Amino acid sequence: MRTCTLFLVVLISAVSLRAEVPEYRELRAARPDGRVVMVENLVLVRDVYEFTFTRGTFHLLAPLSNGRTFGAVFLGEGEFRLTPGSETERRHLALVTGDRSLRSLNDSFTEMILLFGDRTTVDIHVGGIADVLSPHPDAIAAWDRYLGHQKRELQLNLHLRLLRDTLNSPGPGVFLVSVDGREFPPALLAIDPQGIGSLAAGLSIYGGEEVAYLSLDRTNGGFWYLGALGAGSAEPEGKAVSSSVDALSYQIETNIAPDAAIRGVTTVTLRPLVKGIRVLPVHILPKLRLRKAAWSTDSTTWVDAEAIQEEVELGRFRRLFVDEVADSDAAVVFGEALVQGEPIRLRLEYDGRDVLEKGPAETWSVRARESWYPNLGAFTDAADYELTFRFPKKYQLIATGTRLREEPEGNGVVSLWKSSKPMWVAGFNYGRFEKMSRTDEPSGASVDLYTTRDFRKTAGDSMIDAINTARVATVFFGPVPFTPISITQQVEWNFGQSWPSLIYLPPLALTTSTERAFMSESMGPAAMADIQEFARMVGWHEFAHQWWGHEVGWQSYRDQWLSEGFAEFTAALVLQVTEKPGTYERYWERRRREIVEQQRGGVVYADAGPVSNGFRMATRETPDGVSTLVYSKGAWVLHMLRRMMADSSKPNPDEAFIAMMKDYVETWRGKKPSTADFGRVVDRHITPAMNVGSDGTMKWFFDQWIRGIEIPRLSSKLEIEALDGGRYRIHGTITQSDVPDDFRTIVPIYLEFGSGEWVMLGRALLIGGKVLPVDVQLELPKAPRRAEINVMQDVLVRK
Repeated sequence: MRTCTLFLVVLISAVSLRAEVPEYRELRAARPDGRVVMVENLVLVRDVYEFTFTRGTFHLLAPLSNGRTFGAVFLGEGEFRLTPGSETERRHLALVTGDRSLRSLNDSFTEMILLFGDRTTVDIHVGGIADVLSPHPDAIAAWDRYLGHQKRELQLNLHLRLLRDTLNSPGPGVFLVSVDGREFPPALLAIDPQGIGSLAAGLSIYGGEEVAYLSLDRTNGGFWYLGALGAGSAEPEGKAVSSSVDALSYQIETNIAPDAAIRGVTTVTLRPLVKGIRVLPVHILPKLRLRKAAWSTDSTTWVDAEAIQEEVELGRFRRLFVDEVADSDAAVVFGEALVQGEPIRLRLEYDGRDVLEKGPAETWSVRARESWYPNLGAFTDAADYELTFRFPKKYQLIATGTRLREEPEGNGVVSLWKSSKPMWVAGFNYGRFEKMSRTDEPSGASVDLYTTRDFRKTAGDSMIDAINTARVATVFFGPVPFTPISITQQVEWNFGQSWPSLIYLPPLALTTSTERAFMSESMGPAAMADIQEFARMVGWHEFAHQWWGHEVGWQSYRDQWLSEGFAEFTAALVLQVTEKPGTYERYWERRRREIVEQQRGGVVYADAGPVSNGFRMATRETPDGVSTLVYSKGAWVLHMLRRMMADSSKPNPDEAFIAMMKDYVETWRGKKPSTADFGRVVDRHITPAMNVGSDGTMKWFFDQWIRGIEIPRLSSKLEIEALDGGRYRIHGTITQSDVPDDFRTIVPIYLEFGSGEWVMLGRALLIGGKVLPVDVQLELPKAPRRAEINVMQDVLVRK
């Protein structure tokens, strides 16, 4: 039997791994070398950006050995303008800047750093007068300030992006500007033809849009602008990352020491998708240090590769996990270009700390959930995983996939896990747990629940929640994608997370309603209601991600509502099945109020931006923008589709909706659809009543509810008049307002026959702000009490 070696990892090296890549050394070492270009009224146009260098001097950085100049420091007077390519992005700029009338973002500057792999050097020389002088101390100081800024504020190694332009096959180059203007905070202005998500492996979630304005404001930072090249006035759509490689499989060996230090070896099998790759970005926690890289085409002969990873610096508060400071993005540099289409194996060795953080008692928090192993971008592309862990025997480790074996080894335990199908990401949980297992015949789900001893009395409720979700989701969406599913208690108190076959459940979900009421009694009724609702529904939501996010992915952050909104909607379905009548409708009413009434700084969330702006809606003005729009409004969109497709004449009114959702899962299993892709599935199941755009598609619906921000105000005045022979006349008006002239709403009309007994009479189509007359006669089995619209929260409305 092989002996497990548990170890103490060495302290983080103060030396960055870059010594053997001469081109990278040149990039990092370059400073203004005395070559200057003096300009006056030079204009550079880059897509939505216009830079005017009124007067001043470009101090060029020393060229690389191939003669190419990749950067310059400008000192003088200038201004730039960002003119948004779409109304959606203009509105977002107005939100984050606080200027509601803003049409373009304008600022002036006296200093600017430019980095480029495009034609900028030529443009500068054409527009100015070149000379060679002694390096100017002000230019050198400005460049050195930028390097510190890149490390401490930006925390992106943009030199790696420039290295790719230098060593990979020629292609459209990157254009980057770092500027601290007179009016707005420091920012990075970027145009990357490979997509902003390609600037670093850890940015893959940002997708393939090529133009960005990244504000580094400490309280209001983020992507103030994201758009596609040449977008013009087109409304933005999600765009996939332009991946240069396809990860096929990961073999990950991880040793966890008694003090939680990590040592690992990851071997990833990948296929190059383009020609000429020599520089490959790698996503890994900065405090995990790459020690060695090698690659092979036949798994027997290994060739060393160079690993680049700048050192980590610690700020004032060294114990805080988030206080690491570094432009420490990692990359592997191959000695020769990889052959397009020919798979290779890349082996990376690494060690370090802070993947795990000690919690109360014998609990641990897995802090680096997407970067505990080197990868080519979490959620970028699905791969097979084989995970081997060695750890102290007093703990348990639960990972994604299926446990194939676990046994003692020396003074510890070795545990082997393997995925049954490709996954977007791998993960694990770690600590001392008690286990409960159950297999559910109706859904086919096998569930293992791991909690600490403190919560063993309430663990049964969480198991019931899991089984209920499996049963409901199986009916609506198809078989459980992963089994067994491990639900594990985590340290973080008030948020959950879901990985393929592995759920991190917050302790709050394991408390009783009485305990939660006691904890929140000083917070007021609204906060208490929020806590109770979260604790009740978070388990359902996270379990639903087995379908939404892991079985079916999403293309870019603009499409992430296909994961979070769908999971929220699934949780609402479980609520409808398991709670008292009326609870489901009251849930949607609470979500409606959040969307159309909740505000911060005078901004109603409904007006702040569309669902398609995704996580960018978490701004200073709208801090709850993601939960309100991506989660709640995204769920509302699916709920409205369900209500539109409901047919009360069928034994199962949801028959058409269920067929559509199962079609979507089957079509996009293991792939990453966009909103438009989901829309095409909906088009296949469109009913005549839904075809209000008269083109056989639901484009009108997604334009309004995902890409748009308008929400109608609906009211009705309907009367019932008894006629002879059991006939009744329903007449009056339905009014729609606060919407554009082409806004379409399908409004259901209901009749109440008894206390809470509602039957749909029909659906009316309203286009734009108008008053629609209603006048129908029909024979009914008994007298209706009243007529109303939108009784079942069919349409998201303002009131």
